[in-house]
Amino acid sequence: MPDLPFHPVVLALGVPLIVWFALERGLALMKFFQQEEYDGVRFVAWLKDNAAVDRRASLWLLAAALLGTISQTLLANAVGVVLNSIGYLVWPMLVLAFVHGALRSRSQRGGSKKPLVLTDRVKRILMVYMGLAVGALVVCLILAGLAPRGHQYGLQLDVNDIRWLSLSYDWRVVVISLLLIAFAQSLPFLLVAANKLLEPAEERVKARFRAEAIEKFTKLQPKVIAITGSFGKTSTKHILQHILSSAAPTLATPGSVNTDMGITRVIREQLTPEHQFFIVEMGAYGPGSIARLCRLTPPDVGLITAVGAAHYERFKTLETVARAKFELAEATFARGGEVVVNPDGIAPDLLAERQAAVPGRYISAGTTGDIRLADSRMTADGLVLTVKDGDEDHILKAPLYGRHQAGNIVQAAAAARAIGLPWAAIKGALASMPQIRHRLEVTRATGSPTIVNDAYNSNPVGFAAALECLDVLVEPGGRRILVTPGMVELGARHDSDHATLGALAAKHCDIVLVVTPDRIPTFLSGLAATNDGSTTVMTYATQAEAEAWVKANWRAGDAVLFENNLPDLYEAKVSF
Repeated sequence: MPDLPFHPVVLALGVPLIVWFALERGLALMKFFQQEEYDGVRFVAWLKDNAAVDRRASLWLLAAALLGTISQTLLANAVGVVLNSIGYLVWPMLVLAFVHGALRSRSQRGGSKKPLVLTDRVKRILMVYMGLAVGALVVCLILAGLAPRGHQYGLQLDVNDIRWLSLSYDWRVVVISLLLIAFAQSLPFLLVAANKLLEPAEERVKARFRAEAIEKFTKLQPKVIAITGSFGKTSTKHILQHILSSAAPTLATPGSVNTDMGITRVIREQLTPEHQFFIVEMGAYGPGSIARLCRLTPPDVGLITAVGAAHYERFKTLETVARAKFELAEATFARGGEVVVNPDGIAPDLLAERQAAVPGRYISAGTTGDIRLADSRMTADGLVLTVKDGDEDHILKAPLYGRHQAGNIVQAAAAARAIGLPWAAIKGALASMPQIRHRLEVTRATGSPTIVNDAYNSNPVGFAAALECLDVLVEPGGRRILVTPGMVELGARHDSDHATLGALAAKHCDIVLVVTPDRIPTFLSGLAATNDGSTTVMTYATQAEAEAWVKANWRAGDAVLFENNLPDLYEAKVSF
């Protein structure tokens, strides 16, 4: 067998190749690590659930070890020459292992719904990760160099001029192959370790940015309306922003930005002296997280849209969710402000318990309460609401869709009233309300189907409301079509909520395309139990496949609902 493992040429070519492999694998894994918000525990759980281990490079390396073993045992002169020659294939196989692995990693980065964003933090993590990877590779080479070369076999037998013998065995071939397999399998954990090592530095960076944001915010002092809730907060924020913008310059955190660093960045980069109102969406990722956000932007008015199962997986109980959400009420009352609560989105016992625990001036806005939704109708042109404020009745019209949006409108109107806006201004603003991107966003064109885009962050209440929209938006002779991969982060309620919505889908849909059916078997069973044979059900592995069928088969008059669109974490079939 050729003695090449530590030949200078081999090291000069092989080490850069392995480093390239580590970089490509790191970039591929980082996409999913970023989607898990750099949470090491959740990322490792994702690795386990998806069996995202190295296969291709490891199989090549294992084959190289086996070939190296076979080629070092010579049976005879003629046969021995052949087998010894095979030994030269070990090193091309090692090259193929890392080339194949690197190219496969690169392919996993393509076609992403949410591609990797090379933020400064990502770059720092990758730099430390590559340092750890190079260090691990050096350790592998040192250990391989310490492996014994083996010993000589001296047995020789002459029979008819055929010599049977065994030559020396070099254990380093097998050792280096096995060590490189371990190296390839360790890369995801090196990524987590790199992030962990950077935590102190990241905290210092965050602290500096946060201090700058607090200094700027303290100087500008806009009136803050803070919104939190298990669902509905982003839609309510957009509605409220449109209403307040009709009265004065208003800034709202964009999209679904609701974290400490996200809000900090908005303050540093977008908040100006002209902004009189600042609407801040606050996400609860654990007890104390909203209280921390309130210290960054102390709220003058608070709005709690719901306490529900949208983040059941993180909090485990609704009581824990309620305590986290009502940290907003504590901070608002500390400044003498008012808090709008939605009695339809919070269980009565939880609401009563929290209001008793956190006393203050609450404004109840929903189908019951201080500002009451007396009636709502969904038409082809949007929602028409009758709202009671004391003895007054107000008719509100908004070109928005979904019965749940009626509650969001009422809550936004209640918050605007708490700020001091008159009903006339609220009515005028709602009449010109633009649709909310990817949240029951309806697109219509003559001669084409009606598209209902509810692709972002589906929840049980919104899902049910979206299904009802199909009945209003479908035209005579058209079909009601649903495309959905189901919902996420429902925890223990995952199966029951999907079963309920599956049964509801059978009542409101003519065609249902289920994406990633293995994730939501109870949705399919609930659908089947209620289906009287009039609903056609199809299943697809990816959203793209389902959308391709719809685009090839839709027609004018159809109403097509795209309900949720899972990130790569849930849909991607990862194979390294």
